[in-house]
Amino acid sequence: MKTKFFLFLLLVAAMQMKANNMLVKNVTTTGNNATNKTIQVQFDMSWDNSWRDGINWDAAWVFMKFKDANGNWQHVMLNTTGFANGTGTANTIQVGSDKVGAFVYRSAAGTGTFVSSTMQLQWNYGLSGLTSVTGLEVRVFAVEMVYVPQGEFNIAKGFFVVPSNCCGFFNFNGVFDAPGNNFPVINTRLTPTLSYVITNQYSNSGITATSTSIRIKGDAGIDTNNDGVVDNTTYPTGYKAFYSFKYEMSEQQYADFLNTLTATQITTLGVAGSSITLTNVGYFSSTPNKACGNSNASRLLAYADWSGLRPMNFLEFNKASYGPSLPTYTDNFLHGYPAWNSSVRPNNFTDSSSPLQDVGYSASNESTREQAGASYYGLMDLTGNANEPVVKVNNFTFDGKNGNGVLLSTGNSDVSNWNTTSIIYVDQVRNQWGSAKFGFRYVRSAE
Repeated sequence: MKTKFFLFLLLVAAMQMKANNMLVKNVTTTGNNATNKTIQVQFDMSWDNSWRDGINWDAAWVFMKFKDANGNWQHVMLNTTGFANGTGTANTIQVGSDKVGAFVYRSAAGTGTFVSSTMQLQWNYGLSGLTSVTGLEVRVFAVEMVYVPQGEFNIAKGFFVVPSNCCGFFNFNGVFDAPGNNFPVINTRLTPTLSYVITNQYSNSGITATSTSIRIKGDAGIDTNNDGVVDNTTYPTGYKAFYSFKYEMSEQQYADFLNTLTATQITTLGVAGSSITLTNVGYFSSTPNKACGNSNASRLLAYADWSGLRPMNFLEFNKASYGPSLPTYTDNFLHGYPAWNSSVRPNNFTDSSSPLQDVGYSASNESTREQAGASYYGLMDLTGNANEPVVKVNNFTFDGKNGNGVLLSTGNSDVSNWNTTSIIYVDQVRNQWGSAKFGFRYVRSAE
C-alpha cells in the first residue's frame, strides 16, 4: 500500500536558542493492521541546539492531519502505545492521553542537535471512522516546546496590557501584589488575598477596568471568594508542570495552519501576519521566520484547538518568565518586568517603532541567557518582540483544557470554557501597541 505524504518544514535559522531547523522528513507508512485499523507513520526528525539539563528540557510537539475523501483535513488520532523511538538521540515519546499528539524529547542530559531516524507513531485511523487509509494524504507537524517543571514561582507586581478587542494606543496598566505591596509567591500554601487590578489609562477607550481579589494554592486551585477554601480545582495556577512554545509563532506556521482549513473557515478567521499571501499551491509567507502578528482572540483559540494545545494564562506567563527568581529588574525603557530579569538588554533589542522581528532574533551562538532575551526556563522573546496573549486571571471558568484538534465548520474553536473576551496581550517591554504587535504563543498541560 502506498500513501501520499507531505513534508512539514519550519524554515528558520540555525542558531543557539533560536528557532532551530525543526525538520521532519522521509515520512512513510508501514505495518498496516486492517483488523485493528492502525498503521505506523514513520519519519526522521531533527532540530538544532536541543538540550536537557537538571532543570528542564526542550521538546517537539508532533501532531498530524489527513485529508479525507471529501478533501477536508481532519486530525490524526494516535495510540498511546505502539510507537518506536527510532535510532539516534536517545529519546522519550509521550503520546497525550487524549491521543491528539505526542511530545518527543531527550531522555538523558545533553545538548546539541537532536536526530532520530525511523521514528514511528501509531495512527489509529479507526477512531476517525475510517476502514482504509489508501490514497489519503497526511501532513506531519512539529513545533518546538519547552518543559516548565512543577514548582514555586513569583509574579511580577506590575505589567502592561492591551485588551484583545482594543487597538491603537489605548492601553492599561496592571498591578498584581500581595499584602504590604509584596511580590505574590505561588506554592503549595494558600496565599493571602492577592489583588489583581487592571487600570484603564484612557477614559475614551470604552473598555472597563477590572479589579479582582483571589487566593491561590498552587497544587490545588483558586479561592475566588476569599473564604479560605479552594472552590475551583481545575484552574491552572501555573504551579504544576506544562509545556510552552519555545518561540512566538512564525508567519509560516500560521500559513501552514491556513492550508488545512476550508474556504469558510479561512473567511471567518482571516489571514494574520503581514506577509502571508495565497499562491497557486497554498498560503506562504515571504518572511517565514518573522513572528506572526495581527493575532486576535478567535485566531488564537482556533490555532490552539487545531493543534491540540491551549492558550497560556497570566499565572503561567509569570511562571515561564521568572520561575523561582524574584522579578525585580525594570528601568525607564520598560513598562514592567522583563523575562530576562537583568540590566543586560538582549542583543539587537528594538524600540517601539520597530516592526516585528524573526522569532528568537536576539540569540546567537555566543549569547548569554540575558543577551538572548530568554526567560528563566529558556523561552525566547517572552517579553519582547510580539505582545504575548494570555487568559486573564479573573476568567474563573478557564480550566486548562487542551484543544482536541477539531474546529467548528465556521473555523472557530469548539472547546468549552474558552472565552474570546478573556484574552489580553501582555507587553512587559515598550513595544509598539496595537494588533500588528499581537502575537501567538501556546502551552499544553503536562501529564
